[in-house]
Amino acid sequence: MMSVIVLAGCEVIGESERLVPVPVPADTTERVHVLIEFTGFRCVNCPKASAAAEALKQTYGERLIVVAMHPASNPFTQGAALYDYTCEAADVYYRYMGGNATTPFPTGNINFTSDEEGYLSDYPEWATLLAQQMSQPTEIHLSVQTERDDNTNSITITTTASADRKQDCRLVTWLVEDSIQGAQAMPDGSVNREYYHRHVLRMAVDDAWGETYTIPFTPVTITTTMTLSDNYDPKHCSIVVAALDDKYRIINARQTTIQ
Repeated sequence: MMSVIVLAGCEVIGESERLVPVPVPADTTERVHVLIEFTGFRCVNCPKASAAAEALKQTYGERLIVVAMHPASNPFTQGAALYDYTCEAADVYYRYMGGNATTPFPTGNINFTSDEEGYLSDYPEWATLLAQQMSQPTEIHLSVQTERDDNTNSITITTTASADRKQDCRLVTWLVEDSIQGAQAMPDGSVNREYYHRHVLRMAVDDAWGETYTIPFTPVTITTTMTLSDNYDPKHCSIVVAALDDKYRIINARQTTIQ
């Protein structure tokens, strides 16, 4: 069970009470971009796309977050329960971007943005598309911290947000697990059973499209709690918080490990 809380108690809490003013952290000013990688363990070219995503991550460092999504509606993710990395949120985003059972894999997107060709693009195009967006500023500034209770596996996620001008945005929170070892079809036709699946989206912590907040100029905190499944390794898990504008485009994001 996940909930959004800031103050204790069972009363309905107004937005002005949930958003608690705090000092601005030092790392909120720079924009961070998100590369969505739609992938599946039966896709022979998906390891090439994963390598391309890792190369971009090496280039841009903390300014780029990679999230690999395995949408159940594409057959490249299907066929063996042992390697089921699908989640409901991945399918929501995939269908939103026009993906279906016949969409060629691998494919991806930068920041939930689209052009005249649509949302989805082949992995050789990602570097160019990302470079086009890297210089774009943001008016929403974020910082994210987590705290885990070892006894209950409860995760407290604290997001600090502020805006250059008071405005509404959606905040989406994802649980991502890295370095999951399992089978993967390879470009040469073989199956690598010791392949490491990177940056796998496990779930949206709340709704797939998050919740709308009015973000003020003065930094505020928004606190979310969740329980980490025993199926996931906390040492390899992280939290991603993305801010979306009124057209559902990601305008900033942050990622942090689970402490």
